[in-house]
Amino acid sequence: MIEDTEYSRENPSDFYKRCLEYYIQMHSTTKAFDGRSINKFVSIIKTLIRNHHCKTLLDYGSGKATLYSDNFGLLTDIIDHPLQEYWGLDKVFLYEPAIKGLRVLPPKPVDCVICTDVLEHIPPQDLHWVVDEMCSKATEFVFLNICTFPAMKVFPDGTNVHVSVFDQNDWLTFLSRKRKNFEDLVIYVYFDVLENNETISRAYKLDNYMPEHIDFKINRVEPLSIQGGI
Repeated sequence: MIEDTEYSRENPSDFYKRCLEYYIQMHSTTKAFDGRSINKFVSIIKTLIRNHHCKTLLDYGSGKATLYSDNFGLLTDIIDHPLQEYWGLDKVFLYEPAIKGLRVLPPKPVDCVICTDVLEHIPPQDLHWVVDEMCSKATEFVFLNICTFPAMKVFPDGTNVHVSVFDQNDWLTFLSRKRKNFEDLVIYVYFDVLENNETISRAYKLDNYMPEHIDFKINRVEPLSIQGGI
């Protein structure tokens, strides 16, 4: 179960600080965390942006954000322009606390916030303030992708980098509770789960506190038809 704690943006846990120092080191010395985790969701996000009439977006935990740059072709061949142009956005804000120059959040809320392959890397005791923070930055929707099983990578001390591994029902209970503070916000959450030795992504829409879901294979380019929502 994911609980609120005394920790906050101004007073994060020591575990959060240690994790952040590791990611700062990794970003400065390797090519890892380049933002490719968005790849399998670019078409879904484009549809959500269109359906919600969004023009501004925050990528919370963007990594190196290669897909937003002219080097997007190094990671994918499914888009023909950088993401901001592909999604038809007027403005994109990138937030990555482990990279100098990307450590400042937008001063005002934007239309939508996306956060892929991030929350499982946040210590459990800090999840509540991180989710509150990202929800406070969106006026239309928040898009989340969360992995529910351990990663292949570990910290130097051997700890798995997925420090918050919870069942999807625990996440849904937590996110539904958080959403009550942001009644006009829709949360779309895609859980990566292991099923019969295969990675499946389960999609949920949290609106009016009643989660709806549909399953799809993550290797499908456009797995959902989101004409009026999931």
